[in-house]
Amino acid sequence: MITGQVRAAIVGAGLMGRWHADAVQRVGGHVAVVADPDIDRASRLAEEFGAASTVRTADALTKQVADVAHVTTPPSEHAYSIRAAIESNLHVLAEKPLAPSAAVTAELYSMAMTRNLLLCPVHQSLFQPGIVKLLREAPSLGRIRQVAAVICTAGANGDDASRDQMVCDVLPHPLSLAARVIPGGISGTRWTVTRSAPGEVQLAGARDGVSISILVSTHGRPPRNLLSVTGEVGSMHADLFHGFAFGEQRELTRAGKIVRPFGNAAGALTAATTNLARRLARREQAFPGLRELVRSFYQAAKSGGMPPISTSETLDVAVERDTIIRAMRLEGAKV
Repeated sequence: MITGQVRAAIVGAGLMGRWHADAVQRVGGHVAVVADPDIDRASRLAEEFGAASTVRTADALTKQVADVAHVTTPPSEHAYSIRAAIESNLHVLAEKPLAPSAAVTAELYSMAMTRNLLLCPVHQSLFQPGIVKLLREAPSLGRIRQVAAVICTAGANGDDASRDQMVCDVLPHPLSLAARVIPGGISGTRWTVTRSAPGEVQLAGARDGVSISILVSTHGRPPRNLLSVTGEVGSMHADLFHGFAFGEQRELTRAGKIVRPFGNAAGALTAATTNLARRLARREQAFPGLRELVRSFYQAAKSGGMPPISTSETLDVAVERDTIIRAMRLEGAKV
């Protein structure tokens, strides 16, 4: 267990390293050190948060320096950095995906459990106020019949292989949401995978009477990240870029059907306005849910409790991601 203020090592000083450092400070932790091969980038981020900087990951990952490692390196380097942190007896909060495969993910968890350390992926969408609201109100929707996610990301560039890899790196987000929303999770889902073009993948799944639809596009615009959950009594919709959710009318009269678009627009406007006010008050410019995840992870590390995302849930997501990637390869993806 950790006593006193949590000391954080930020491994990777790029965009996500910056937002992790901000979250650490906002929840009362201390950014102790920033590690990045680019010394100028490491120094700039470290100076902003009053931390030390280094180009050597090994220098940052020591118990003398930090209690927790935030792994925000490129995805291909996650497993290496996580292993190094665990071997140095640090708890680890790592960007998704944790590892290139479910087998490596299981290996990393085994290492962490042997040393009584916490390991957790950054599936921050689960901790957004909108998703928290959706999960809380899901029972009132009746039996869940469909979970649908649409993700259009502007983060991809380069060749076809890079776009397909971006899709693979994004997959843990919609899969982790489906795993929380669907009673019993997503283990054993039957998937149909259609790759219409490099960086364009449509997934259709079915599990215990629930249909799952996931579209990940690196070309579609505008960028968006949406989740809809449809039950036999009602539905809810979440905007994951902004962190809010709203519900639809459950029983519609003929008049209700006519005014439904206006009701949905009013629900979205009210939720978006309330959410914007909350984020302005918190000075939360991006990645809603990240601070809540960091706070929960730190509380677990200090109390000796369980991680905010369970090992079994993370492994289920990793296994289903492996299944989808194998199907993408059959469709021509070079991943």
